[in-house]
Amino acid sequence: MERIFRTITDFGLIAPGMGILAGVSGGADSVCLLLALCRFRQIRPFSLRVVHVEHGIRGRESLEDAEFTADLCRKLDVPCEVVSADVPKYASDHRLSLEEAARELRYRIFREQKERWGLDRIAVAHNRDDQAETVLMNLARGTGLKGMQGMRPLNGEIIRPLLFTPRAEIEQILLGLGQAWRTDSTNLSTDMTRNRVRRELLPWMEKNLNQAAAAHVSQAARQVQEAWEYLERQVRREAEVLVNKTEEGAFLRLSENDEKDPFLLKELVRHALEDAGCPLKDIGRVHVEQILSLKDRQAGKQICLPGNVLAVRTEEGICIRTRLQPADEEKQKDTAVYPLLPGRAVQAGGYLVTCEICENAALPMPEILNEKKYTKYLACDTINHVCLRTRRPGDYLVVNREGGRKKLKDYLIDRKVPAAMRDDLLLVAEGPHVLWVIGHRISEAAKVSNDVRTVLKVTVLSQEGKQV
Repeated sequence: MERIFRTITDFGLIAPGMGILAGVSGGADSVCLLLALCRFRQIRPFSLRVVHVEHGIRGRESLEDAEFTADLCRKLDVPCEVVSADVPKYASDHRLSLEEAARELRYRIFREQKERWGLDRIAVAHNRDDQAETVLMNLARGTGLKGMQGMRPLNGEIIRPLLFTPRAEIEQILLGLGQAWRTDSTNLSTDMTRNRVRRELLPWMEKNLNQAAAAHVSQAARQVQEAWEYLERQVRREAEVLVNKTEEGAFLRLSENDEKDPFLLKELVRHALEDAGCPLKDIGRVHVEQILSLKDRQAGKQICLPGNVLAVRTEEGICIRTRLQPADEEKQKDTAVYPLLPGRAVQAGGYLVTCEICENAALPMPEILNEKKYTKYLACDTINHVCLRTRRPGDYLVVNREGGRKKLKDYLIDRKVPAAMRDDLLLVAEGPHVLWVIGHRISEAAKVSNDVRTVLKVTVLSQEGKQV
């Protein structure tokens, strides 16, 4: 038990007064977990409950596992909840293997029970051999550093006190205590991938390569975890500067001649994907490299990726977002219009927009000439109904002093603004006349001259009221 207690202590898995839910199947690993937790709470008091998931796969054998677990918990005076699940139906409905479906349902039930009883963490019985199996499976399927880490002793609400304890040692502990356990007959079959690794691959490695193969794979996983934690700290520092979360997704600021380390760039892309809320399940190394390939392409180029993810090259970097669904596209067409009134702030598109009327004569001309990208002075002698909105058909800019017009769509194409981003641009407009494409140019007709009496000063800030 000492190794298990040391893992709990070294990784801070259980603090005094916590509430722990243990998943107990009745197998050797989970029975050892339960006994260890019962003994450890004599050293460090905490509350303990058990949940047993009856998967509805093995008929009477499965019911006997539930009876065994409930009986053991009664003897140990630990509250136990037996929850039945229809794994075959869930697997069929969600097109999953029985193994995948059982895991998904099991963890869902664990979390539901944890919330129901107001507990803090969920203890599961993965051991050192499970860790080796997981790492080998991840490597065989094609993984990066993240998959090579295997499982962690503490991962959010999940704790694994047995993660550094070999399976053989676990069985020796139970034999020494005279404690019986149940054997899942499906674990003896090699139909499931993990069972083939457990019963064929690892024994072959220990016999023909090194008898400590499982131990060495587990040790390597821990070293990768430590290296990953260090690298993550470095990436997070860079991401704070280069990755900006936006209302639509995330923006990765990159220049064409950026000399940053390739590993760092790939991790920055993953950070941007996470910030954009993109599903990472189907995003692999090849997709990350495709996104990075946009760095060397012209503005406007875009790549569609699995999970409805869209990556678009802009002049300053790469915009990553989930593509609009049909329902969203319809909603987008129903453009909201916000009147711009002096002294009144408008929130739209992730920005806070304010305006004020100024007398032109009172404004120093250098201030107007040196206006910032997100502060503009607009001639308003003839402006009656100025509003803030997104684009509409028929929008135009005045592009020269003679009053020549250009369609807003053509202007955005000339500026290489990606098509996926055009509907999100905020405009200051009067009717179809666009006075200012925020972040871009103002209309020639809205420029301040000496004969203009009043000026509309429009300022765009972040939602927190900070300068953009």
